[in-house]
Amino acid sequence: MSQTATAEAPQRSALGLLGRLLLARGRNRADLCYEFMGTRNCPTTDCTYLNLGYWRDATGYREAAEAMVDLLGEAAGIGPGDIVVDAGCGFGDQDLRLATTRDPARIHALNITSLQVEHARIHRADPRITYHCASATKLPFADGSIDRVVSLEAAFHFDTREDFLREAFRVLRPGGRLAVIDLVPLEREGRVVTGGLRGTLERWASQIPNANVYGVTRYNALLEEIGFTDRVLRSITDDVVPAYLTFMRGVLNDPAEGARFHPMIRETMKRNGNPFAMSDYILVTAGKP
Repeated sequence: MSQTATAEAPQRSALGLLGRLLLARGRNRADLCYEFMGTRNCPTTDCTYLNLGYWRDATGYREAAEAMVDLLGEAAGIGPGDIVVDAGCGFGDQDLRLATTRDPARIHALNITSLQVEHARIHRADPRITYHCASATKLPFADGSIDRVVSLEAAFHFDTREDFLREAFRVLRPGGRLAVIDLVPLEREGRVVTGGLRGTLERWASQIPNANVYGVTRYNALLEEIGFTDRVLRSITDDVVPAYLTFMRGVLNDPAEGARFHPMIRETMKRNGNPFAMSDYILVTAGKP
């Protein structure tokens, strides 16, 4: 198979995606959404990162995307000799970054979107990284065999996030660490902001299971129930969302740059204002005693 064929699927139609999602009713098919996006809908053409970026000290998208990975690696405490699981690895940019900057012995990078896994195996290869087409909710590793489990902007898709967290606890060795960068609904006056009908439709379009619709209070309680200790959940929204939206508006308003995006993605981003207005962007860390 050629690199070109492996790297990019044909541009899918929005109606085609809708039809496939309707036929898959009752199943979580986030893989179809990411297959639809392909590589041409990434924020820039010089990398295939898809995360929103950590913009505290960054001036460009790639720098911000790498800063986000660095934040995750530091939070997980990844170091030389560690065996790491990355659940929801995208196109592999983040795993190559972690391998290069943190020098673990092995990264097991998982994704359910075969297009992304194939692209990563070709374009983000490193002897320390093994890419798996597998589910984060059924980790193919033995109990107590992993030092660090990380996930970057993916756990809200998992069917369910709770299943993933329980699997992460199972495979972590005693003293191991979990680090997740995730989106959850905001909480206001003790209530979770679900967004009503619009929120329901947006979650369906993004294939976010209803079982994952809870805020930081339930998230923390769930970690405690599973057995995690040293739990920290903190919002990093202010260092992520505003600068990302400013960047993307600039890209989409540029005729040449904006033209490479699928029309549905381009128009949705232009019309929605702040699509993250009802969400909290959080960094979660926890340990296994």
